[in-house]
Amino acid sequence: MRISELSKHSGVSTASIKFYLREGLLPAGKQTAPNQADYNDQHVRRLRLIRALIDVGGLSVSVARATLATIDHESASAHDTFGAVMHGLDDIEPDDATTDVARTYDEVREWISARDWHVDPAAPAPFRLAELVATLRRFDFPIDLNYFDDVADAAEATAWGEVNYARTRPDRASAVEAMAIGTVVIGQAVNEIRRIALEAISFRIQNAGDDSRPVTP
Repeated sequence: MRISELSKHSGVSTASIKFYLREGLLPAGKQTAPNQADYNDQHVRRLRLIRALIDVGGLSVSVARATLATIDHESASAHDTFGAVMHGLDDIEPDDATTDVARTYDEVREWISARDWHVDPAAPAPFRLAELVATLRRFDFPIDLNYFDDVADAAEATAWGEVNYARTRPDRASAVEAMAIGTVVIGQAVNEIRRIALEAISFRIQNAGDDSRPVTP
């Protein structure tokens, strides 16, 4: 298909397609003339992945490019590739931490170990969690890591489903795509569910009468 047909099939504007080509997110089509190229269903699939990562997941172009490069790296094992995708979703320097974040990071690593979770020491997510917990404490939230035990249990259960689903995909590329989309989009969905729950509980307490104590479900 020509680029105009690719735009029609994918729902992505021609201008955006040309931008993704220039940025190296979308592989070039088969050259048929100096200013013409043909595209196929793989390009449609790739465009849907790009839009999911950037538009839905909120990734920057540079992070999306790195994530896609990981997906395209054929020699890495499935686990190493999954890990690279997870690590590529953050751009942080764990060594650049304030004292309270560094102290909380040690707590996070102990909490992870107590759960018998094996996580790469270079993984950015534990450091990001430490930043978030330290920020909550600065605002006097009475939080320790055990506060997140129920959340972690639920996350572990859904992670089993996500990883097993990805591993049943027919080829490596689609398996890693599934992990990337699951990580970004399901993560967003969980956050939206929490926001809905916050509003619902606020309404329930607001309408429970003059007594503003928490209402037992």
